[in-house]
Amino acid sequence: MDVFNIAKSIEKFIFELLMWLIFYPYTLFRVIFQPNAMMEYARHETVRDEAVSFESGMKPAIFLFLSIVIAAYIAPVHKEELAAMNSTQAGQYISASWVNLLFFRMLIYSIFPIVAALIYDLATPGQVTRKSLQIPFNQQCYICAPFTLATSSTFVLFQHTENPVYLGIFILAQLWLLGSNFFFFRRQLGRAIIPSAAISLMAFVIAWAGFLVITVLAVDYDGTA
Repeated sequence: MDVFNIAKSIEKFIFELLMWLIFYPYTLFRVIFQPNAMMEYARHETVRDEAVSFESGMKPAIFLFLSIVIAAYIAPVHKEELAAMNSTQAGQYISASWVNLLFFRMLIYSIFPIVAALIYDLATPGQVTRKSLQIPFNQQCYICAPFTLATSSTFVLFQHTENPVYLGIFILAQLWLLGSNFFFFRRQLGRAIIPSAAISLMAFVIAWAGFLVITVLAVDYDGTA
C-alpha cells in the first residue's frame, strides 16, 4: 500500500470538497441572476481543455448533482411516503436506501436539461451526436440546477406544510426556467419572439410530461406484465 499516494488522494479530495463549498454558492448566485452569461460561459468552457475548463465555476453536471443532493437534504421524503412506495416492487427498490432515492431524483430531474438540449440540437443543422449534445446539455445543466433545487425541495415541503411561500417559490422557479430557456433558444437559434417562446414552452411541457410518466411508472410498477 502506497501511503504517499493515499495521502495525496485525501489531500486532493479535501481540496475539491472545499472548492465545492466555495464555488457552489458562487455559481448558483451567478446562474440565478445572470443565466444568459453563464450559459455563454458554459459554451466557452466546454470546448476548452478539460484540465483547465470551468476554473471560475462548477462543472455543470456536478453543479446539477449537488443541487439535487442539497434539495434531498432540505426536503427528505417522509416515512409515510416511503411506506406508500413500498407497496410496489419498483417503489421498494427506490426507497430501499437514501442513495437509491437520490439517484432516482437525479434521473427524473435530468430529463429537463436533456430534453431542452435535444430540442436545440434537433433544431440546428447536422446530425445529433454525443458531441453535438455536450454544449447545450452543459448550458442546460447550469440553468436547471437552481430550478431543480427550488422545485424538488418546495414540491415536497408544500405537500407537508401547505405553506403558500413554498408554492410561490415553486411557481417562480417554473417561470424562471421558462424565461431562461426563452432567451436560450432566442439567442442560440436566432428565432423570433413567438417561436422562441413556443420552443421554450414545448421543452418545458415535454420535460414535465416525461418527469411525471417516469415517476408514476416507477412508483406504481409492481413487477407484473
